[in-house]
Amino acid sequence: MRLKSVVLLFRLFWLFIVRRVLGRGLLASPAARLSAIFLLVVAFAGFNALSYVVIRQYLGGTGLLDPVLQVANASVGFWVLIAYTLIRVLFMKADELLKLSFNLPVTNKERTMAFALFESSLVLLVTVFIFGAFSISTVLIEGTDYIPRVLASIWFPAISTYLLLSLGYYLLERALQALRIARLRGLIVPMVLAFGLAVAFPQTNEQGNQITESYVNGRDYFAPALLYAKLQEDVGLWFSTLVLLATSAALIPAIVAVAPRNYVPMPRFFAFLPSWLAGRKFGVYILVLFRSFETMVAVSFVIVYSVFTWIEHLVLPPYALALITFQGVYAFSNSEPLRRMVTYPGSTVANYIRIIGSQGVLLITVGIPVIAISLAQGVAIEACLPVAGFCLSNVLISTLVGIAFPPEKGNPFTVIIGVLLTVIVVMIVALGLNVFNFDPLISAGIFTALNMLVVFYSILGMRRMERIARHEVVA
Repeated sequence: MRLKSVVLLFRLFWLFIVRRVLGRGLLASPAARLSAIFLLVVAFAGFNALSYVVIRQYLGGTGLLDPVLQVANASVGFWVLIAYTLIRVLFMKADELLKLSFNLPVTNKERTMAFALFESSLVLLVTVFIFGAFSISTVLIEGTDYIPRVLASIWFPAISTYLLLSLGYYLLERALQALRIARLRGLIVPMVLAFGLAVAFPQTNEQGNQITESYVNGRDYFAPALLYAKLQEDVGLWFSTLVLLATSAALIPAIVAVAPRNYVPMPRFFAFLPSWLAGRKFGVYILVLFRSFETMVAVSFVIVYSVFTWIEHLVLPPYALALITFQGVYAFSNSEPLRRMVTYPGSTVANYIRIIGSQGVLLITVGIPVIAISLAQGVAIEACLPVAGFCLSNVLISTLVGIAFPPEKGNPFTVIIGVLLTVIVVMIVALGLNVFNFDPLISAGIFTALNMLVVFYSILGMRRMERIARHEVVA
């Protein structure tokens, strides 16, 4: 394997993503790009300031920062798994990105390592967004002497966890190829990752509780996740770094050796419903939605989480139902060929109603059994209604994100910036409503008005996209 080819492919992947992501939707405008970058920087600075104020006010000088850092250390694996799941599921649709290297003089091993390096950089960015504010605030409050503890508690475990996840993923790929079902990895891999998250979440909470109890009772607590922090405390940062390097030196060659030699393409869609629904326009939209890769992934996650809560007797409202709404980001782009196939595609409002209505059918289809499971476990119906309202609002918002930041076929990364910006805006609005502490009816009215505004801008964006498409055809 040639290291030079790996580095060149890594640079090619990043160049492709930056140019394609920054050239689609709202980000095609220089002013919009600058505004998005400014909003991301301001948001990260705001998270740092908020983290600093909270930690200094509640933990500064109390001696409680040590157990909090241990709890954060125990949760690193879970958060890295979330970041890895997000990036890995997106990468499963990155066929166009992989095709860039098919005509280059590189081996599949070199392609795999370049892709893994590119993937690790994205996972690192997500991890920085999660733990960056906490790490910076902790060092600012406790001083630079606390840097070794932060490194050994947060960032060393994050690196090792990512390498272990990559090794596990390629072992799974090898197993699927050996069983001749590699084409079904779009169905199997998301379910395995969802199961991993479902198992890791209660274990992470339990470990956090044990750390807290041990601190209160004056006992020392140790777990494999705390290995680097324990070595740093007992021996020093230098020894903890040596262990990290040795572990990485063992895992990276194992990843290279296990990586599949051949790339097996994945089916574009999965048939869940009969084709006779195509007799009507609304039925065609339902078929496109139910057969899409994103719907399959979302349904897989919801099924795994619902079954897990049932088995573990977790009495929780059906929060997992919200996962089904995130496929709305792809609803507009996946149904766009339907509007280009016919001479008169229909009015924009009618098409928007079909897009939202098909997602409503999906939400009801999946929501009925999920809510039934929650009711059977003893959850009150009053606790399920807010979740249903949130899901409906999220369908509207995610559809707007897919219109403003449309994903391309084979390039699903365009929506990452849109989702990040939307999450930031929603968090700011929710924080503002929480600060002012409005009456519930007033808050509901504000959310309703905001959702109507989302619908208005969605229809406006669809009209603009259709006008651009008509001009492209005429040209």
